[in-house]
Amino acid sequence: MQGMEPPDNGGEQAGEFRAPSDQGPYPLKPISMDNALDDSSAPHLIVRPSASDLPPVSLAGLELFPRREPFPTAWFIAIVGWTALVAFFHMDGGGKLDTTGCWVAQTAREMQETNNWIVPMFSGETRLQKSPGAYWAVMLTSLLRGKPVDAVSARIPNGIWSIILVVTVFWLARRIAGNRAAVFAGFACASSTLVLTWSHRGSSDLGVTALIALSLTCLWVSLVDEPRGGKRVLILLGAYFAAGLAMLYKMPMPLACVGVPAIAYLIFRLRFRTLLTGWHVVGLVLFLVPWLPWVIAVYLQEPTALAKWRVEYLDRFTGNLPNVKEQQQWFWYLYYLIPPLVYTAPYTLSLPKALFRAFEKREGTNRDGLLFMGIWFLSLLVFFTLSAGKEDRYILPALPPLYVLLGIELAHFFDSNRKRSVLRDRLGVILTCLLVPAGCVAGFYGLKKWQEHTAIFAMPELWSGYVVTVSIFAAGCVTAAILYHGRKCNASFATLVFTMWLTFCVSWATLFPKLLSEMPSRNFTAQLANLSEPQRDSLRMLGHQDPRIIWHSDIRYPRIIDQLELLELQNGERSLERERRIVFEKMLEELTSDSLRLYVCARVHYVEFHTLGAALLQEEGRPMPPTHLWIQTRVGGKNKQYIVFGNQPPPWDEPSLEPPSEAIEKVQTGASLDELNTEIRNVAPSNEVPEATGVENLLD
Repeated sequence: MQGMEPPDNGGEQAGEFRAPSDQGPYPLKPISMDNALDDSSAPHLIVRPSASDLPPVSLAGLELFPRREPFPTAWFIAIVGWTALVAFFHMDGGGKLDTTGCWVAQTAREMQETNNWIVPMFSGETRLQKSPGAYWAVMLTSLLRGKPVDAVSARIPNGIWSIILVVTVFWLARRIAGNRAAVFAGFACASSTLVLTWSHRGSSDLGVTALIALSLTCLWVSLVDEPRGGKRVLILLGAYFAAGLAMLYKMPMPLACVGVPAIAYLIFRLRFRTLLTGWHVVGLVLFLVPWLPWVIAVYLQEPTALAKWRVEYLDRFTGNLPNVKEQQQWFWYLYYLIPPLVYTAPYTLSLPKALFRAFEKREGTNRDGLLFMGIWFLSLLVFFTLSAGKEDRYILPALPPLYVLLGIELAHFFDSNRKRSVLRDRLGVILTCLLVPAGCVAGFYGLKKWQEHTAIFAMPELWSGYVVTVSIFAAGCVTAAILYHGRKCNASFATLVFTMWLTFCVSWATLFPKLLSEMPSRNFTAQLANLSEPQRDSLRMLGHQDPRIIWHSDIRYPRIIDQLELLELQNGERSLERERRIVFEKMLEELTSDSLRLYVCARVHYVEFHTLGAALLQEEGRPMPPTHLWIQTRVGGKNKQYIVFGNQPPPWDEPSLEPPSEAIEKVQTGASLDELNTEIRNVAPSNEVPEATGVENLLD
């Protein structure tokens, strides 16, 4: 592709000096202890001379102070421009906000409406699970747009964080391996599934990932790669401040995601003397400034905040939180091997070789920087693997170094001047032409299984968008393979990058509106809208709040017992069995009231209450109070159903539960306690729990 091809010489321009060792594209000089950031105990600590350093000097034919490699301004503008174009593409269309995006958007909506920028609120309840940085970003975006909080306002911050992440990867790759690797790393990151998919979500995870990446990049650059002087100190202070902003965005993840790689690096490289400077004290102050005032302000208003944070953060890591205890089975320790493979696509096949480069000596790269990339990724992989609470989004802060290493590997792989095997290249083209279409067929099979599982759309409604999407992807991959075989390597890489961008844009406009339609939630909220104001005021939530229902309806109702009150009732210690009993006792008391009581819950919690509650009452010799079904989700399978039931019949013909529940039918026919206990054990989350909840999340 004309005008879009990086140099084919691996970054070596005419007359450019290449260091004969692993010190990068510049000869690097040891630094002394004249500066407190330096480490005289480590002669390998090196910095790149600035353009204002001494003129070139030759020693036995070795040029000591050549000029710095010119900054690739045109490439940098191209990377930033294309990233922005794709990251902000059609933000008001495509799929609906997912569960985590709705948490952020709805909380920001309620904070903005009440003009309360300190205590996050969700559905009228205090929400202290997360720090407010993501909510503030959405609120500021909304104010700048002059519109109420909507899906676009929730997505715009992540579009910005996508650009910051790509720029950080570019900067770090250039420091470690020069311009060519930086260009490949920037485009690889910008066209990865991570940036493409997360740029259009509303959750806080991409923002905290970008800030953690910026913090660790500044830390390594300031301690190792930047010449002494004021700029070096500013970069070091920037590392602390970026970590502080990350804490404001999603605490306490940065404590581990910045601290663990930094400490592991200092231990592995024996760089402890770099800590002997007063600038670290200033940095700690800058680290505390963004988030500590908020913590103090919240604690003064909510004294139970510390207990809530201990449960949410420490118990989630150790596994004492009820809704993560099931993740302690052995196979969960393999969980985080999958997300790096998914989020580095379409460059996943190059990932093993890229990781190997972190621990090999290679001419033209900074050996210390490569080791830091390996330590960064592996230390966080181990940390999150040992943590009991696991979600694929938690591992995102470990992924930026993979894009740097991929940039170095791809710059080598797509170098037309390197020695290659004609037979291997031909085999690669053949395999691409066979495997890509096979993957598209497998994807169709997976789409069909999803359609059968969700029961929302008919297959013909999904077929057209899928065919167009995979046709673009397959044609692009095959074209890239043919170009590579013809030694048009840079054009091959450019084709792969643009294929990913085009595939995402087309799928976002045609396929994602179906895959992320949130039709069951929207069907349920449309029925909620028919309730009168007094009926809405009587609504209470049984189980885990589903933010999609609150977001789409903006009908706000609290849980039966506020989470902070529930925590106080248990003296700060959480037990799922104890919580269930407390809540059920409260419900059974309310159901005998003369005033209207309505409860919103997932189908599985409806079944649980009518079995567990009945068993509880049978133990005490009390009858089960009558309940009446008001509303049920009418779109999708039973694993996506939500229900409204109460102590009085609805003002319309009472519907029946569809499909019927065998467990409830046995309760209604007067089953014995032993039979009830059997049915309770048979309430299977696999077929009756909505995706966003789960029996283990009953009161979380």
